[in-house]
Amino acid sequence: MNKRILGKVGETIAARYLERRGFSVLARNWTCRWGEIDLVVQNEDLLVFVEVKMRNTFVNAHAFEAINFYKRKSLQRSINIFLASQRVIKPWRFDVLCITKQDKSYKIDYYEYVSLY
Repeated sequence: MNKRILGKVGETIAARYLERRGFSVLARNWTCRWGEIDLVVQNEDLLVFVEVKMRNTFVNAHAFEAINFYKRKSLQRSINIFLASQRVIKPWRFDVLCITKQDKSYKIDYYEYVSLY
């Protein structure tokens, strides 16, 4: 499975996972000049920006480790542009949802309130 298809599968799994937990998906793959936000979801009055990382298997590092300094900086800028362009004035947070394929199932690790700094 190539990287693009794997990413789409991961985002679909993540969206379903979050919807089952009461979130509404507002946007998928929102892009601007600084990068892309995988999912923008809402739960009551809280806006949540979600970075989705998927791996076919657990190889040398956990998927979370792929979110390095440069990715965080890109996400921070993208989130700021999203908030300004949508004129959003409500509380928000950044989360990371990691998916690892295990045989015929998927293991999901969901991290809330991840720092962008």
